[in-house]
Amino acid sequence: MTTSVGAESPHPNILFIAVDDLRPSIGCYGDRHAITPNIDRLAKLGVRFDRAHCQVAVCNPSRASLMTGLRPDKLGVWTLPIHFREAMPTAVTMPQWFRQYGYRAVSHGKIFHNPTPDPQSWSEPIRATPRLKSPYPDGTRKHIRDVQQQLPQSDWRKNNLRGPSTAAPEVDDKQLIDGARTDMAIEDLRRLGNRDEPFFLAMGYIRPHLAWIAPRKYWDFHDPASLPVVTDRSVTANNPPYALSNSYEMTHYVDLIDFPKPWDEQRVTDARARHLMHAYYACVTYIDAQIGRLLDALDQEGLADNTIVVLWSDHGWKLGEFNGWGKMTNYEIDTRVPLIISAPGLPTAGQQSDELAELLDLYPTLCDLAGIATPEFVDGSSLVPNLKDTSVHVKDAAYSQYYRNFEGREYMGYAIRTSEYRFVEWRDFSTGEVTARELFDHRTDSSESINLADSAPQELIDRMTDQLLISHPRKPLTMTPPVHSNPNQPRLRADISFLNKTETTVMVFPITPRGRRGRAENLQPGVEVTIKARIGGVYVVESKDGTIHQIHSPSIPSRTIVLE
Repeated sequence: MTTSVGAESPHPNILFIAVDDLRPSIGCYGDRHAITPNIDRLAKLGVRFDRAHCQVAVCNPSRASLMTGLRPDKLGVWTLPIHFREAMPTAVTMPQWFRQYGYRAVSHGKIFHNPTPDPQSWSEPIRATPRLKSPYPDGTRKHIRDVQQQLPQSDWRKNNLRGPSTAAPEVDDKQLIDGARTDMAIEDLRRLGNRDEPFFLAMGYIRPHLAWIAPRKYWDFHDPASLPVVTDRSVTANNPPYALSNSYEMTHYVDLIDFPKPWDEQRVTDARARHLMHAYYACVTYIDAQIGRLLDALDQEGLADNTIVVLWSDHGWKLGEFNGWGKMTNYEIDTRVPLIISAPGLPTAGQQSDELAELLDLYPTLCDLAGIATPEFVDGSSLVPNLKDTSVHVKDAAYSQYYRNFEGREYMGYAIRTSEYRFVEWRDFSTGEVTARELFDHRTDSSESINLADSAPQELIDRMTDQLLISHPRKPLTMTPPVHSNPNQPRLRADISFLNKTETTVMVFPITPRGRRGRAENLQPGVEVTIKARIGGVYVVESKDGTIHQIHSPSIPSRTIVLE
């Protein structure tokens, strides 16, 4: 059943805003240190969900789950490298579904994981961003090379070391990537607003993902001495050693190459923590200003009264909690995300909901709000009842999970968050055998500092376990997706050729035996390429306009694939 909430037309527009690595460090979420007047403005126009959770606290699987409406175990995407199209080629994403009902879907920035933007989802090819000047000072590249030369040959950063983790250039908003993309999104908003069909306009912001780079003026909004720096937290006792992430994301950056792990004796100094906190808050304020520009454009174009606006983040982020920095755990600090939904005629505008919600719920919720059918395959629940009355109970629990490879053994941790508890069951990835449990009582321990799994009543453990098993039964899992090269085939060489007879660029991706995409061969219109391949190899072919998605494998005799 579809339920349109007071829209002027049967199918209102949708402005779909994603913000990478944004925890609820936002004014409307009660953070008095945040300067976010525009997100706060959006919250007054819609409903703020205070207990919303992602499905996986890392970019790719979180976004893949949200955009396909499928839980990670059903989709088969748990880590960064696997594209969901190799895991489930027939998946129908949210914008694909809306296009079937007459929507024009256009994307900017990071909606899916950056390396795999999924052109099939959109009505138009994703436009390239203008080339921008580096925000780092002169000499930065040489400094990176000098540091790399001093690293041991075996160090993974020898060829993969990034620039400084922070920067505060004296530049205009539009001279950084998120500001430039906002310009492009506003251009499209104005263009799409003048068309007859409704639009699904997606704008994905990179910041506050590392590196924390924002124009100097946004740093100046904040007094670093007043920020809530955390340097005295500890790792929760009695937890399995693979439960906590190791802050390794920080060590990608040239100035944080020796950043301590949560369990190291070495601690992050107050001065460094304060600088990093300052950088994070400056980036949040910068992104807030860009969101304000989008909302202003909606008003100026006369579109606000017929546009649904949703703002979400793919996961939370630790800023010293658990003595760690980054995401990648099953804890509240990493799975809890900001989620704000505004819709025309919303009777609960300006209210908050304390009911549990999941990012998976966005797919059916937007279908309901837009007055279109909800596909049967989605795993989430519509939040429209809660948008009409914030006290309505929609679901009993939110679920998250995280894959961990620890000391050569693979694990999957499943978390269930109820109104009172967070329960985590860790299992062997390949067998489903239970290896550890965690239980936290949020009535008395919101920071999840005491694991009660060994001391709680057995009845409570059994109840939480039974509830978890309903949606996440114990079973073996396989990391390699269905689309992958077969390394066991006879190593017979077999050329395969691709001839591009379309009017758009076509990308040919070699797929590894582990199901990962290799470097693409880009074919301009009219170009043919011959690849020296072997039997058992697999290639995925995608056009930038989204009209082609094919899977091919070499054969003998060699053959030519005509793309048209």
